[in-house]
Amino acid sequence: MIETERLVLRDWRDEDVDDFLRVCSDPETMEFLGPVMDRGQTAALIEVLQERSRQTGHTFWAMERKEDARVIGFTGVIRAHAPEIEGELEVGWRVARDCWRKGYAHEAAAATLEWIAANRPGERVVAITAVTNQRSRALMEKLGMTYQDGCDFDHYRVPVESPLRRHVIYALDAAR
Repeated sequence: MIETERLVLRDWRDEDVDDFLRVCSDPETMEFLGPVMDRGQTAALIEVLQERSRQTGHTFWAMERKEDARVIGFTGVIRAHAPEIEGELEVGWRVARDCWRKGYAHEAAAATLEWIAANRPGERVVAITAVTNQRSRALMEKLGMTYQDGCDFDHYRVPVESPLRRHVIYALDAAR
């Protein structure tokens, strides 16, 4: 578990489904992340994230706001699956739309990077997003990550006809 001033990053619980469904079923929140999800898909994603945590000791953790114990999204780190960065530490986030522009994503991602430095030292950290996702790209830069020029790629999980297929890579070198 990671605590910040306003947040707790923790393992997922089965009872988190309804809060996380509000995030994953919102078209604006999911604009760059794929299609909106229903309750079953959200519950299945939580199960995948729980299993990753059991296997590796880290995942995209539930991001719980301290003031009301509401799960407002996720932030954390996984081993990347995209072939271009496979096996690298990938930091990521997804935040409820009503919580945008309040610094939660930055606060949680910065705490995740501190966790990585303490628990997985010496490894490069990457983040990916659709080329057009300016909000996430700005956060990556604010976190000190650097755009990897010439490394843009077509994400294997995004349909060929989708305008979101082309992705960028940002990285934080192990020597940070």
